[in-house]
Amino acid sequence: MRKLLMICAMAVLCSGMLLAKGEKNKGSDKASEEKNKETARKVFDDLFTGGRYEEINSMYESNAVVHMGGHTIPLSEAVSEGKQWRSAFPDAVMRANRITANGDTVEVHWSVQGHNKGRAQGLPGNGKEGKAQGDSRFRFTNGKIAEVWVDWNEESLRHQVGGK
Repeated sequence: MRKLLMICAMAVLCSGMLLAKGEKNKGSDKASEEKNKETARKVFDDLFTGGRYEEINSMYESNAVVHMGGHTIPLSEAVSEGKQWRSAFPDAVMRANRITANGDTVEVHWSVQGHNKGRAQGLPGNGKEGKAQGDSRFRFTNGKIAEVWVDWNEESLRHQVGGK
């Protein structure tokens, strides 16, 4: 009987320790998710709206890729394209309207608004306002963005400002 009580006590103690460890890991997972959400928000605030591309290395893995419009491109090409959009819409403001995290993935529903003041991306630079919205999904590795999926209606924006 004494052995049985000892075994039961050990089982209860071990179960409690495992549960406590699980709760601790949940806490660190939540902290990691919050950090990833903050990094995703900085992509919209610092890069897309602020044009501060020098921040890229602190946010993205060096071998990050971007999936957009049915093709996959390296981060360097995506940055070049982003700079062209900033040139076409120098007053563009991108807002991360809704940010959710699940493990190492962060999803952002965003909107953008600006005036086509520059001749870039096949746009006329006529001053017309354009608006768009879309969704981006970021996969994080070690606190940095490793992969991005972008879904938005580029044609709608082009139509609004009279571009090709």
